[in-house]
Amino acid sequence: MGQSGKKHYAWWILVSCCFMFAGSMALINSIISVYVIPVTTSLGVGRGNFTFMLTTQAISIVLSMPVWGNIFQNKKININLALTIGAICMIMCPLLCSMATSLPMFYVAGFIGGIGIAACFTMATPVLCGNWFAKKYRGKMIGIASAFAGVSTIFWAPLFRWIIAEQGWQFSYLVNAILMAVLILPWTIFVIKREPADKGLQPYGYSSEEDDAEESKQQMGVKASAALKTPAFWIVLLGVMLTSLGMGWNNSQSGIAKELLANTPEAGNAAVVGAAMVSAAALGNLISKLAMGAMVDRCKLGVTFVVFQVVWFLAFVLWFFFGTTSAFLIAGGFCLGFCNAPSRVGWPMAIRKIFGNADYSKIWGYIATGSSIMGGLATSLMGWCYDFLGSYKPTLIIGMVVVVLIAILACVASTQIGKYKWEDIEPTK
Repeated sequence: MGQSGKKHYAWWILVSCCFMFAGSMALINSIISVYVIPVTTSLGVGRGNFTFMLTTQAISIVLSMPVWGNIFQNKKININLALTIGAICMIMCPLLCSMATSLPMFYVAGFIGGIGIAACFTMATPVLCGNWFAKKYRGKMIGIASAFAGVSTIFWAPLFRWIIAEQGWQFSYLVNAILMAVLILPWTIFVIKREPADKGLQPYGYSSEEDDAEESKQQMGVKASAALKTPAFWIVLLGVMLTSLGMGWNNSQSGIAKELLANTPEAGNAAVVGAAMVSAAALGNLISKLAMGAMVDRCKLGVTFVVFQVVWFLAFVLWFFFGTTSAFLIAGGFCLGFCNAPSRVGWPMAIRKIFGNADYSKIWGYIATGSSIMGGLATSLMGWCYDFLGSYKPTLIIGMVVVVLIAILACVASTQIGKYKWEDIEPTK
């Protein structure tokens, strides 16, 4: 509770972050699978060429992240104005797609949208929750907010599949843009505040003794420049980049459903099944993040990763051997959702365990750049494989190999914990 018995304003910040997660990445990338077949069929283009818009998006995220980092640190800049501009950039993505008649427009839309994603999806919640909640609550609050990206996708995928079927993909993209504006703009314009001092408050749960003690722990770790010279850094980087390939299969689920259900009694329901797979993957995403967050604190890092990789591996097994049945396709979608937890929970925890807290942000920044680029390319790579081979089934075999490699890299990374000396250092600027 805040002053005078009122609810602490931090809870409004958390609600704002939940809406930003529900209305940002979830309404751009997470449901692109339902657009792939309608758009490519309408325009007569390859699936890989269409989904290359995610690559242009990844490029803009990487380029704009340093700018947004400076904006969030500079208290002279109006945070509401900055986030509103970021939100408008995201809204422009589906809005431009609704008017697109050729591939270049999609690429421009992806690039502009990436600028907004960097602000409202990648940067905003860690910074705002970090400012408004005491250290003992921050991780939990960030986890709650990020879960809304998965929760909302459960509903968005079937909704937009239905809109596309009834009104076409151009109208669906327009609805997409309007919904994004309704979900995000009220919070960025009227509600969000940079830090508690703006409201004359302390962070929720603040305790001077506990926070000072925690602050001293934050200074222990390995310098980013030193981490770059270790095998562990490159092992984690390769593991993260391979893990980000999961986005490719996630965004290709509608196409996979159409191919595998062809020549079966369920062929006419392929679009519905594809949307259900996306929703199931979103549910798996939600559950896996919560489960991995709990498990990684209680079990060895390598063991945790192996358990989650087994579930991900099962997705490809179900699709490859039993993919002519919708129930197995949807079950596989749920299992595929477990690929997101290592990216958002497992690998970041590995970095903290190996290199400490002091320079975590800088080290993760280097690795996240590789993840963003590979994640942006992943869907196009799957599309190009389909365009060249005429089938997604070879990519499922590749997926099994990738999953095993990730498990091996995670186990090797876990052996690096405790090998590097942590020191009391100033974080790299």
